[in-house]
Amino acid sequence: MDNLRRFLVVFCIMLVLAAAVCGVRLVRSYDNSNKDLIKDLDIEVPTYDPSGSSVQSGFKNNILFICYDPDISETQMMFIANVDSLAKSVDFLLLPKEMKFNIATGSLVGDFGSMYFGFSGSAGASCASAMASFFDIDINYYFCITTEEMGKLLGSFCSEDGGIVFDVPVDIYYRDFEKNIHIDVKRGSHIFTGNDAVNFLRFYKTYDGTYTKEMLQYYDGTDSKRMNIVARFIDAFITQKFFEPSTDFYIRRFPDLVTPFLSKADTNLNESVLGVIGQIMGASNSQKIGYFIPLGDVSFNDRMYLEYNGYIRNLELDENISPSVASDILSSRFKTVY
Repeated sequence: MDNLRRFLVVFCIMLVLAAAVCGVRLVRSYDNSNKDLIKDLDIEVPTYDPSGSSVQSGFKNNILFICYDPDISETQMMFIANVDSLAKSVDFLLLPKEMKFNIATGSLVGDFGSMYFGFSGSAGASCASAMASFFDIDINYYFCITTEEMGKLLGSFCSEDGGIVFDVPVDIYYRDFEKNIHIDVKRGSHIFTGNDAVNFLRFYKTYDGTYTKEMLQYYDGTDSKRMNIVARFIDAFITQKFFEPSTDFYIRRFPDLVTPFLSKADTNLNESVLGVIGQIMGASNSQKIGYFIPLGDVSFNDRMYLEYNGYIRNLELDENISPSVASDILSSRFKTVY
């Protein structure tokens, strides 16, 4: 009986060893005869990051940008940027202050310039939600920063080349002692290095409400007119820092330069997203950057407003060309799905 038991045990062990050897030989044979197939199947496994810090290669999102002055409770600049990694394009929808809106929690009427201060709690998220609803688009990211920090941020992009060269088309002057605002910039070529750029860009009306014929080509007391200058300045910044630089310093360092300001802003951007934005800017060109502005009918209610009329103008086209239906521009330039 013991001999039979020992025989069965040895026999089972031999079967296992034989199967193992055959299995190894079969695997090696398949591996050697199908090297091309194995190579084709060797792909990177997609990962999921519940923290949202990772960014997929197909990045197409709208980002709401707000630059505000907390001292005088006024937003100085506001726009939505659509960033597309596959098309390597960036489109800007510039939002003028006088555009009329209704706050969802009440019947107050105001303008985009004061919208940042019309919400309590997480202002950036609230503004992004309001703008998404207003234009019927998705806005997944927002970045709200003070004028002071915005000046510093622009300054960080001037370390390698001295500044942002921009041709100011006309003399501008504005003085408000109560709000401590002093803007005095002469016509001609200037090199802006940060705070001076923010101070220049905030100008849109004269202190006494009078304009020369020359000024009316660029400023007429409405923020909508100023958007043309803002678009030109953004274009100069992008061109000089990303399209025509002597080195790729700003492309490589984009996340490093912007990340320190995330903690100083009301934002849900992260370093991974900044990295993708920098790559897109570096891979783009001037033909893939667009500038648009929503239009409205003029109305007066203690001050001038623009009642959004469902049209959007391409700022790169002559004003004599008819504007486009907003839904056409929003669905083609500011969609977030491929």
